[in-house]
Amino acid sequence: MPDAGRAVEAKRLTAVDAARGLAILGVGLCNAGGFATRLNDAVALPHLASAGTRGLWVFEQVLLPGRMVALLSLLFGAAMVWVGGDGRDAARKDRLNRRLLWLAVIGLVHGVGLWWGDILLPYAIAGLIVRGARGWPARRLLVTGIAAYALGVLLLRIDGLAALTGSPPATIVARPAADLPSGFVPALAALLAGNAGDWLTAVPLTIASALLTSAPLMLIGMAMARLNLFAPEALRRRAPLFAGAGVAAVLIVLPVALMQAVRPSPALAFWAVTLRLLTAPAGALGWLAAASFMGRLQPLWAPIGRLALSAYLGQSLLARLGFALAPQAFGHMGYGVLMAAAAVVLIGQWSLAFLWDRQGWRGPAEALWRRLYLGAAPTPARSPPPPGPGPRRRRF
Repeated sequence: MPDAGRAVEAKRLTAVDAARGLAILGVGLCNAGGFATRLNDAVALPHLASAGTRGLWVFEQVLLPGRMVALLSLLFGAAMVWVGGDGRDAARKDRLNRRLLWLAVIGLVHGVGLWWGDILLPYAIAGLIVRGARGWPARRLLVTGIAAYALGVLLLRIDGLAALTGSPPATIVARPAADLPSGFVPALAALLAGNAGDWLTAVPLTIASALLTSAPLMLIGMAMARLNLFAPEALRRRAPLFAGAGVAAVLIVLPVALMQAVRPSPALAFWAVTLRLLTAPAGALGWLAAASFMGRLQPLWAPIGRLALSAYLGQSLLARLGFALAPQAFGHMGYGVLMAAAAVVLIGQWSLAFLWDRQGWRGPAEALWRRLYLGAAPTPARSPPPPGPGPRRRRF
């Protein structure tokens, strides 16, 4: 059985970087609603005042939520194999452990300080729990991951099913949303204080969700890495199959999303979330296929994937600073305006990442993370650029 860990550890896979970049941008759009209001309002269906906003919302719902986090989970699991090997190399095992522990610290700071919906801490915890499985045979990883994911979705949706059948559901309890005070500093202080309170409410749910759904997907990502399915030629061969899975996921979710946009109800909300969770792995494979189909366009999207941690943290920072500068908009932005503003920010992030990567620099968050978990150990140089005209790349 091939083990791709050593084959790819010194070489970037452009299609994987491009897929990670697409996922980070998609997560940014999904998080926009949470950035723009408090937790108790973020979980509600947005007010869709026109046919255009309803169409935009349906488009987002069938393509992004669940799918992007699932794609990141698959790649996270693969990265544990690429970084830590199969567990027989003590040095690589220790490096992976330090990498996950420091990611948990970064996620804790990020969650408390900037974004109550942080996924770094839950991912690190899930990774620490499943890291010992990376030496399992690929078939065992796949079967266990698929079965655990199905069970995890069932457990996550029990409370919603109980609500539909008349039993009292478990609910998120959060303080009522309040308008921000005027002035940059008071508004920023209120944002950060409110975020810390929301994080305390949300973090048990985000960790539980990661353990029930992201951890099984990490096992599947490990299996894909062990089978070398992320290698360019292998990914190209399977891209049509992955694309078919993504299309099927869209077709399953689309009817419920359309009905929900026209006439929302608790029953539709339950089935919409349940179907999104069930089809998220297939949707993630569809996005992986999209990255493979890009061909020569992959280098345009890969930079944001190489700077994924910096981009993810940057989205939270920009959101908090932006609403501190315009406190009157917090909690009062229409869905269409919010999505347009988020798109502008993400295009700016992509442009900056492209220019930054052309210089051969690591992302600032990536550089800090590597220094923390590698300590004084030497780090391998990044792969040189292909021959051709252009500025010489420099190390950060």
